[in-house]
Amino acid sequence: MFIDQQAAQKIVDRAMKIIGHNVNVMNHLGVIVGSGDPLRIGSLHEGALHVLSSHSEVGFSAKEASLLSGVQGGINLPIVCNGETVGVAGITGDPDKVRKYADLVVMTAELMVEQAGLTAQVQWDKRQREGVIGRLIQGEFERDSMFDDRIERLGIDLTVPRIAVVIKIMAEDGGELPLEKMQYILRLLDSCDPDSLAVISEPTQLVVLPTISIQDGVWNEDRTRQQLFELCSSLKKQNHLNFKVGQGQYFPSLEGLSKSYRSALKTLDTGRVCRPDQQVYFPRDLVLDMILKQVQPTWEGEQLISEYQKLIVGDKNGVLRKTLITYFEQNTDFGLSAKALHIHRNTLRYRLDKIEGILGFELSNWNSLVRFYLAFRLDDLSNTLSTR
Repeated sequence: MFIDQQAAQKIVDRAMKIIGHNVNVMNHLGVIVGSGDPLRIGSLHEGALHVLSSHSEVGFSAKEASLLSGVQGGINLPIVCNGETVGVAGITGDPDKVRKYADLVVMTAELMVEQAGLTAQVQWDKRQREGVIGRLIQGEFERDSMFDDRIERLGIDLTVPRIAVVIKIMAEDGGELPLEKMQYILRLLDSCDPDSLAVISEPTQLVVLPTISIQDGVWNEDRTRQQLFELCSSLKKQNHLNFKVGQGQYFPSLEGLSKSYRSALKTLDTGRVCRPDQQVYFPRDLVLDMILKQVQPTWEGEQLISEYQKLIVGDKNGVLRKTLITYFEQNTDFGLSAKALHIHRNTLRYRLDKIEGILGFELSNWNSLVRFYLAFRLDDLSNTLSTR
């Protein structure tokens, strides 16, 4: 480990504030990298070389210092971190008078060097962790001893089953959040589930890889759903946020995480279009919309929509369409549909008969009913996409 100029100057400033004497900090080469006298920065301190070679305290009177290059009277001591001498701390003055400050200055220096080292290690681990997660969701990794060693050192357990969750998160005005706020939210998510893996994948997007429960080979989707609702509750406590959450499908094996990530993106994109009032989207709720979204630009989609267009043409005031939509919403229950529309059952029967006459098939035929229901949903989706 080395002491850079920024860290050295912090040591100097803090130590001088305490003891009131000039302090110099030399790196592992004996070069002054921090000093109360800016003019001395960058010069070689010959006394520091003696300390680095002996790994012990070296003091010089003013007379002795005059015989050495870059040295003034004072005392110089090694800065040790993890058993290694990484630099030298020097206090300018009469050695007998400033020696009483020596232990305090060295302790300050060593604590700050150790803290800087820990911070650098945390930052390095963070970058490595982000790199691993990024490669997992993109499917761009090879399982070899180097990759496994990195995973083990980072303390990531890849043996447990996981899915991908994508969170689109923005400020209230629709703009990007400051990086510090995104990092705070990332730490918040980590605290909610220490076993999950989370990363900022884009300026407005977080990706979380939570662990899931597999019982007898079956994914407990309901439990995962509840966990996501709890995650949303934590996010809602943060002021001035707009966010949408898309859950991915579960695919076995480590390689399945990239598939889960793509399915989460697809779920989120479809949910934001088809159900904009919702905040969290699940693939099992949107699977039909996702299929229809794929079909919509094809000739098959156009064929389905053309059947619904017959009803639009034959229903000038929209009463028949409202009747049919309610009929679908009530799961084709005749009594509930009449009640919801506030009409007599005979009136409902008359309207449904009229719909059948326009369409040319019976709604009691499930094959025809399902096909027409898909046409209705596809037309609604097409209208939504055209207004985006």
